[in-house]
Amino acid sequence: MKRRTFLALMAAGGGLLIAGRVYEYWQLVQEQAASAIPVLPAMPTPIPRADWEARPINHEAFNEYGFASETNPTGWLEYRDDLKSAYHTLSIHHSAVSRLAYETMRTIQGEHLDKRGWADIGYHFGIDPQGHIYTGRDLHVRGASVAGGNTGVIGVVLMGNFELEAPTDAQLIALQTLTNWLTETCALTHLAGHSELNPGITVCPGRFMQPYLDVLARGAGLKRTHTAS
Repeated sequence: MKRRTFLALMAAGGGLLIAGRVYEYWQLVQEQAASAIPVLPAMPTPIPRADWEARPINHEAFNEYGFASETNPTGWLEYRDDLKSAYHTLSIHHSAVSRLAYETMRTIQGEHLDKRGWADIGYHFGIDPQGHIYTGRDLHVRGASVAGGNTGVIGVVLMGNFELEAPTDAQLIALQTLTNWLTETCALTHLAGHSELNPGITVCPGRFMQPYLDVLARGAGLKRTHTAS
């Protein structure tokens, strides 16, 4: 389908802006994938925890108390093996707070520690509207971003409320770079939106992020997970 025809059809459905951006993004991914020269995923350089003044990990947290064991399955779980055998899925989230609020990793971590009772920020990485990538929870530790299904799942949050606003171009570029790198580093096989792993209880990562998930997966060579099963 020609670009003009595509945009005209989407405009008739009231989705001109978001559809146009998805098309451009999809086109770029297709051109990169068609390249005859193999390119290794770029290694991102996330902003370290010390720079965003992360609070200490709290192993007394009431919803992630102590360390994981047979008698305490929801405790802090550290992956002892190679990360390529620890993970299978990348889960995409939004913070559900408008980017106009200038949210930070520190405020997200505070919400997770003080209100949700987790030992640390639940996400492994965060991406702000300017496209800066932040280190969250250590990749060698199970995350806390998917209800009842965190084992083997890497959680990435984009700051913004994508029920009301679209992700920025800088966020999408950073997310694709991070996705490609994590796929290679952790031998991922699937990509999902949070709501697809927890259907019926959340709309995360929001309606304006949802159209990009197929493109992200295609660009990294991942399969899509559309349901928790």
